[in-house]
Amino acid sequence: MTVSASQVAQMRKDLADKMGDVVAVETFSGESAYGPIYGTSANVTCNANQTRTLVRGANGEEVLSELTLQVASTDEDKFAPETRVTFASRTSTVISVSRKTFRGLVAVVEVVCT
Repeated sequence: MTVSASQVAQMRKDLADKMGDVVAVETFSGESAYGPIYGTSANVTCNANQTRTLVRGANGEEVLSELTLQVASTDEDKFAPETRVTFASRTSTVISVSRKTFRGLVAVVEVVCT
């Protein structure tokens, strides 16, 4: 079965239409002498799952995740590791970001947070 780029684009749109949660994202941009530097807060529509899971962080350590987000591929650049995410009055930090592909094209991005 062959899937065209337009079919994958339609699948992305369908997924985006079904996303119903909104998170506030402050993208991590580096360190200063006074601590971490974050960008301006932006709202991102996603699917949020507040299930506790044991995951591996970017450095290979096992970390407990309390929040997993599925975001549209167009919002991937807002979620660097160490970015602050606020959902349901709780602030978390991004542990890892991974692309979920279908037929070689990114369908959705999974963001794992503390």
